[in-house]
Amino acid sequence: MKKGMIILALLFLSISCTSNSEANAEERRNDFAAYIDNPTEMSFEDMEYDFGEVTEGKQVKYTFKFKNTGDQNLVLINVKGSCGCTVPEEWPKNPIAPGETGEIKVNFDSQGRVGNVRKNVRVEANTNPSLNILTLTGIVNE
Repeated sequence: MKKGMIILALLFLSISCTSNSEANAEERRNDFAAYIDNPTEMSFEDMEYDFGEVTEGKQVKYTFKFKNTGDQNLVLINVKGSCGCTVPEEWPKNPIAPGETGEIKVNFDSQGRVGNVRKNVRVEANTNPSLNILTLTGIVNE
């Protein structure tokens, strides 16, 4: 009974986190609608990071750096990891002027992820195409 309650609580928590993330993205889409209608361009220094080999349980942190290479303000609408183990911890919430730079700080929790790992971070912005995929790869050892 106790185990069932814990599972139910974890399920509710994961659903509420997902719903909150999607609600925030929708709110940002509404707040920055004028920017979405004026797409710009962005370029990343690296779109993939290979963290090599780590021991299970280690936190891997990496900062993806980018630049607004277009002629309109850049707005990141939503930045989301492919699962709960890959979390974008910090990313710019305000418009980024042409020529300016920004960073997306990502944390990967290797607990329970033994083996070859390939995790994505989806970056939705007022670019064309509107979606960029950042990737973390590596090997998690026991």
